[in-house]
Amino acid sequence: MISLTASARNGARARRPHAGRSTARGLLRVLLVALVAGAGVVAATPAAAGPALPAGFVLQDMPSGQSELLTGVAFAPDGSYFTAGKNGRVAWVSATGEARTLAELDVDNTGDLGLTSLAVAGDYESSGVVYTARAASVGGQTTMRVSAWTAAGAPSPTSLTDERVIWDLPATAIVHATTGLVAAPDGTLWVSIGDSSDFTVVDPQALRALDTTVGYGKVLHVLPDGRGVPGNPFYDPADPSSWQSRIYASGFRSPFRFSLDPTTGAPVVGDVGWNAWEEVDLVRPGASYGWPCWEGRTPTPGYADLAACQGVGNVEPLWTYQHGPQGTCVTGGVIYTGASYPEEYRGAYFFGDYSSQRLYTLRHDDQGQLTRAPEDAGFGVDIGGPVDFGTAANGDIVYADIGGSTLKRLVYVPGNRPPSAEATTTTDPVTRTVTFDGSGSGDLDGDPITLEWDFGDGSGASGVRVSHVYAAPGTAPVTALLTVTDAQGARSSTSFPVVPANEVPVVTLTGPPPGRQFAVGDRVRARATATDREDGRLPVTWSAVLVHCSGGYCHQHPGESFTGARFNRPFEDHGDQTRWEITATATDRFGVQGRQSFIAEPRLRTLTVAASTPSAITVNGVARASTEVTVGARVSVIAPTVASDGVATFERWDDGAARARELRMPDRDLALFAVYVTPPDRPATADGSAARGGR
Repeated sequence: MISLTASARNGARARRPHAGRSTARGLLRVLLVALVAGAGVVAATPAAAGPALPAGFVLQDMPSGQSELLTGVAFAPDGSYFTAGKNGRVAWVSATGEARTLAELDVDNTGDLGLTSLAVAGDYESSGVVYTARAASVGGQTTMRVSAWTAAGAPSPTSLTDERVIWDLPATAIVHATTGLVAAPDGTLWVSIGDSSDFTVVDPQALRALDTTVGYGKVLHVLPDGRGVPGNPFYDPADPSSWQSRIYASGFRSPFRFSLDPTTGAPVVGDVGWNAWEEVDLVRPGASYGWPCWEGRTPTPGYADLAACQGVGNVEPLWTYQHGPQGTCVTGGVIYTGASYPEEYRGAYFFGDYSSQRLYTLRHDDQGQLTRAPEDAGFGVDIGGPVDFGTAANGDIVYADIGGSTLKRLVYVPGNRPPSAEATTTTDPVTRTVTFDGSGSGDLDGDPITLEWDFGDGSGASGVRVSHVYAAPGTAPVTALLTVTDAQGARSSTSFPVVPANEVPVVTLTGPPPGRQFAVGDRVRARATATDREDGRLPVTWSAVLVHCSGGYCHQHPGESFTGARFNRPFEDHGDQTRWEITATATDRFGVQGRQSFIAEPRLRTLTVAASTPSAITVNGVARASTEVTVGARVSVIAPTVASDGVATFERWDDGAARARELRMPDRDLALFAVYVTPPDRPATADGSAARGGR
């Protein structure tokens, strides 16, 4: 089904709120959002709920230099930092908050690909070296490229120059690419790479994660030129640039972010799970963490039935949690090394979950034993979408929020915490009436607050929601200010631009017909134009966000964005219920945005599996008797060798297919039946199923 919406926003970056969850706000941020409501009058969207944190902790926004899809951050010794954007932007931000773009790198940003990580070399002060990990198109092939650059310019960097490609590794999927870079103080480089396999099915390519002759599914430890570090567990002096020489540990699915334990130097990895478990691993040299034969501490349904997984071992994770309210997408974090947080958090490991928008902490000893489990409900809730963690100069935890494209700094403020100030505006440009809404403001300590507005033209008002009529002509921007004060006198302010008479750009979108549903590979086509009363014709920027829901929980996969009059892309499958949210946006000279969106829904058909003897048949790695599947999607169906009674053995599918089979979902419901037989010399079970065998 296709649904159309239209929205506009005054003077704020594009946000992509996560489906089914509120978008977190920081301590000082203004969110200027509006929906077009006809006749030039715009109505505000509801304010989002704020983060919940332990007493004394607050989140402070830090500039990122990224306008959308912030993916990574790396700090320099002087307190400045570099950031990465999925679409290829590398930015630098000074210690005082001055941001500038250093480079716009060519990237393949389909799926989860793009510019995913960066790191500042251990000798940056003398070398100026910055490392990047991105997906690039080379000769028609998408490759996972790790590069070294020189940050050029004085006294502060103004560009990235002299790219030196360390390696290219072909990407064989649009997910689980190069997932992390860490530059160690000793000058070496640590790199994590996912399995680059199809996550929608049982994909034999995932078995490469266990193969120590290839780079997929590994944590690597290398010298700056890409040669393996002597002393690596599989190091070959005769071939130091081989994958075998580079490998430190294996058996990872999507080791999404890692850091080095400051005490032991061991990598601590958050490995994103498939259908059931997320895990945190304290990585040992030469160890295998079992993927794809293991997920968490359990054999992986579907993969565990493959011959290649028989006898494969697994190193126990430091921590696992099952998919559910705690989340479905772990983001590896960092160990707190500062002294300003309370004692209970000193030396604790802070990590996040992207899908549940939570922070967690845990503790472990030098032997890798868990000494304190994470908080059941999270250390912090509604904190945005964490995708990378770093450490400020004083040890404060900093993370990148991809949804807001801002950095969040976790600060401990003993005693009364200042309130948060957040404003939304709605504008009627015909009458130059602006309505200000501060209901999104709040106080973490629960104190009552007062709100004072400065309209920027010498007048003001008090209250949660106020309106003001600006004088003609009202086409020049003015800066408004909201100040929020709690009962103990602590205050916070936020300023934002207002253009009272500025019309919202009008985006006209023609999308697929209502009710149209899509099979995998079907072209999703739309076209859009944008005009503005003040600026005339405007360019249209498209963005596509894939929303994946499984087990009642949803998370987003921001995809590519591009500028042009038309959208024309094949519909993708992401397993289970997947939809595309596609938006056309136009921005005028004042930063006001008009937009139109539509949702491309999948065409679903029902797949049913059954057996002559009850068996845990898996469909895409989940034991289930029936599921809805997108037409044209790859589906792996695996019948176990032995039925649930422990006696009957698989003989055949009734259509003659192999025990582990793969198919493309047809445009009709499909039923599959597995035939099991029981040896005649085996006794029947209590219900007689083993004796019956056959069909």
